[in-house]
Amino acid sequence: MARYYFQLRDGHGGINDPEPCDLPDDAAALAHACAVATEVMKNRERETRHWRIGIRREREADCFTELQFAATDGTLNHLARSLRQLVENSSSKRLSLEEAIYAARRTVRRSRALVSRSRGKPHLVSDEWGRDSTL
Repeated sequence: MARYYFQLRDGHGGINDPEPCDLPDDAAALAHACAVATEVMKNRERETRHWRIGIRREREADCFTELQFAATDGTLNHLARSLRQLVENSSSKRLSLEEAIYAARRTVRRSRALVSRSRGKPHLVSDEWGRDSTL
């Protein structure tokens, strides 16, 4: 049994799963991620289609694979393969765009806080409100 960690990428900072899952192999980890994606997308396919789940083994720094929600979206099964591929590519680009916008807004908030502090004025910024920043 190996331990796997999962990270949801939603374009808004993502969510790291703090609890590892003990699974027999990489195929089981991918199947688990697929089941999670299907459940999370249920009745919200359009809003979550661009999300991804990264899968990481316990003693490794980087994800060994990412599962794109659009690849598991059952509402796209009626599309021709070329159209489905187009939707998956568009979903991937949307995630990249949302992550870039999130990073830019975060930089602006931090810059404003830095300028306020340099002027001796109080300024409170919390990029990770409600999240454990140690994950």
